[in-house]
Amino acid sequence: MVNQETVHTVAANIADKYDILLTSFNDITQCAKEYFEKRMFMDLFNRQQERYRLYGKFVRDVHNKTTELLGENLYNIEYWKAIKKEFSRIIKDKPHKLNSETFYNSITRKVFVDKSFNSDYEFFDYTDYKPMPKYDKEIFDVIECTHFSKVAIKQILQYFKYSVPFEDLDRDAQLIFDEMAPTIIHQKSNLFLDRIEILKPVFYRNRGAFIVGRIFYKNWSMPIVIPLLNEEKGIFVDSVIYIPADISIIFSFTRASFFVYTKYPAQLIDYLKAMLTHKTVGELYDSIGYYRHGKTILYRDLMNYIHNHDDKFIIAPGIKGMVMAVFTLKYYNFVFKIIRDKFEAPKNCTRDFVIKKYEEVEINDRVGRMAYAHLFENLEFPRNLFTHELIKELADSCKQTVEFKGDKVLIKHVYIERRMTPLNMYLQNEANPINACRVILDYGFCVKELAAANIFPGDLLLKNFGVTRHGRVIFYDYDEIARVTDLRFRRIPVQSDDDDTRGNTEMITAEANDIFPEEFKAFMAPDGPIGEIFLAEHNEIFDPKYWRDIQKRIAAGEYLSFYAYDQYKRFQSNR
Repeated sequence: MVNQETVHTVAANIADKYDILLTSFNDITQCAKEYFEKRMFMDLFNRQQERYRLYGKFVRDVHNKTTELLGENLYNIEYWKAIKKEFSRIIKDKPHKLNSETFYNSITRKVFVDKSFNSDYEFFDYTDYKPMPKYDKEIFDVIECTHFSKVAIKQILQYFKYSVPFEDLDRDAQLIFDEMAPTIIHQKSNLFLDRIEILKPVFYRNRGAFIVGRIFYKNWSMPIVIPLLNEEKGIFVDSVIYIPADISIIFSFTRASFFVYTKYPAQLIDYLKAMLTHKTVGELYDSIGYYRHGKTILYRDLMNYIHNHDDKFIIAPGIKGMVMAVFTLKYYNFVFKIIRDKFEAPKNCTRDFVIKKYEEVEINDRVGRMAYAHLFENLEFPRNLFTHELIKELADSCKQTVEFKGDKVLIKHVYIERRMTPLNMYLQNEANPINACRVILDYGFCVKELAAANIFPGDLLLKNFGVTRHGRVIFYDYDEIARVTDLRFRRIPVQSDDDDTRGNTEMITAEANDIFPEEFKAFMAPDGPIGEIFLAEHNEIFDPKYWRDIQKRIAAGEYLSFYAYDQYKRFQSNR
């Protein structure tokens, strides 16, 4: 017999604690505007990590309280069915209802840690994403104007009322107008401006503040993102981004989440989804810091895909990984990565070490160059979804993680991440030399940007980098990553029979943290013309001095800038 008082107490405690979690999350998020105005960028970075850790702390606390309240009934399914029903009643009118359901599921996953997902007592929806029927008035505001002009742009820029003045408002408005006017004029069908919508929440990340909205004409519309920076002379517009593919990169899975305050996250996501139709809803939730709900959406999308397609899980194309077994669905945009039981030489790390590295990537700024991977535990799939080759691969090398239960496959620990084309495969198959050159150059920029963020990839082989649909190079193999500041970059010692290094073993031996950049050239620069182009642009990567200089800048407390848009799109030359 279920005790209804206990059921209500447990359900109410979960709901109340999520409300408190959300308040704490928003308190940290709201500090971003002040930090931007005061140029407290390192403080914002530190608050990013603090905010990320909130969710796990609350889940642990609520799990402990739930364990205390339920006692011997903690694993009683009938109790949890009743708790789910009561929880649904409590949260039905809350604007963050969906996120509350995800938090509830986090508690049940903590309780039933060795069980696969069960919709009898957990929240799940197979239906496709459907946007909200309307937006709340707090989501966006309308700039009333009849033409796209400097005046309209100045209205947008002045809307947010920063305590710091603009460096040159007229100049910035003119720069935006000059950049966008040709594209707008090209739409000859109708140039009568209907309205400009501006999202009330500003999107803060790193050094920047991003104004987001849409411009509506009678028969067409376009998105607009205006990045602001704040330096000694004041706030200024750094660029204007209005091509959807470029805006998509700003909201990429390779970047840290924005600080964006809203009481209506679901409606905000709906608005962004209307702008960025190719983005998944889960990725958009990730982009505003709701990682756990993003994970929920990803799982639902996966289950929906499996139920509506005939794909089978296959071994992912590319060179087999020494640490991870990687597989995918042929037409699915994500890959699945399982840690192998044993690692082939020269890999000498442990399973726990690899898990720790993925956790580090999860909580740190990925600066647009590292893929975010969601960790899932105890996922269960029908065995007939797996090819025979993949079954053999998992049975041979992943016994600790994969369990075969009759017609089911239980995966106890798996990372799911965006699918990309391995860089080595891209270069082998790309027929257009211009595209190949652009990508190999971006490979070098990727390594440099990671270095500036105090991240050394460790294994710089081409196969450990992927190419996105936008042609950006992304690093995704994390078992050897290290802090640049923890390494010693050296030249390769030169020894001859007649010099005095023969007796100096210190000069010719290497410690674990010794790195010899001269060795990189052998595998970073491909043979042929694209290798020559790479060397012409990125030759300094092979010089230890380059890395030592980065170490000095980081040690001096320099907070380096990372732009979520191409350098050539910046207005800096006009300032």
